[in-house]
Amino acid sequence: MNAYVIVKDGCPLALSVLNPDQVEIVCGWPPNRSFDFVMHREALRAFVQLGTEALERMDAALAADDPAPSVPAC
Repeated sequence: MNAYVIVKDGCPLALSVLNPDQVEIVCGWPPNRSFDFVMHREALRAFVQLGTEALERMDAALAADDPAPSVPAC
């Protein structure tokens, strides 16, 4: 499956813990204008680590006034 979504500043984000091992994250305005996904605990942990790295790179690029370096695709 392939999905593509852009989450802009100001887009509502919400979560629901479904059980001790899964969380549902909702981006946008339910029920018709939202993107929902479910992540398992360790996948969420890896996503947060990746997001932290992305923010560090984005902040460094902003500070250097350079475009962000590309990240290789999977």
